[in-house]
Amino acid sequence: MKYTIALLFLGVLSTQAINQKTNLKLADEEDGDDGIIDALTPQKGACAERLWINNDELEWQMDQFSRKFDIQNYKNAMEIAKELGSKAPQVKSWELMNSAFSFSRVRRYEDVQQNMDMLEHFEDNLNTNLSNLQNVENFIRVGKTVQSNFNHKYHDGEFADPAKTDPREAVEGDKYMLV
Repeated sequence: MKYTIALLFLGVLSTQAINQKTNLKLADEEDGDDGIIDALTPQKGACAERLWINNDELEWQMDQFSRKFDIQNYKNAMEIAKELGSKAPQVKSWELMNSAFSFSRVRRYEDVQQNMDMLEHFEDNLNTNLSNLQNVENFIRVGKTVQSNFNHKYHDGEFADPAKTDPREAVEGDKYMLV
């Protein structure tokens, strides 16, 4: 009889413990917490991404802005230039797009020339005053439009989008290696 009561008591306790764990698990799932802690990746809003304050990083950030038209790369480049006390490099999207055509004949098509002229106009405006945010916004809008036009029309190998390549990576066979 003693053992039966003890077993019933342990059964009740274990059932309560399981219910508590289930309730905690359900509460965590509602909050979006999966219980896994990643020590290498900061939580959203926990800390800002670190910028390397040197000329190579400055050049790379502006190169990425010229390729991808991402405002964050522009902001990073301007921040690094300010910290270094130097002038930010020029935007070079026109040069990247100009060399992205695999056939010189495609580059001479009228619609390609119109897009490239429009890109060159807005790039020149931006390069004359890199701190003018209106010029930056206009350049991003036009750059993304030109990029989209080329990717949509010349997707069979005629145009290699510069946004899809990183100059820091050199292709050697099937492996990527840092240059």
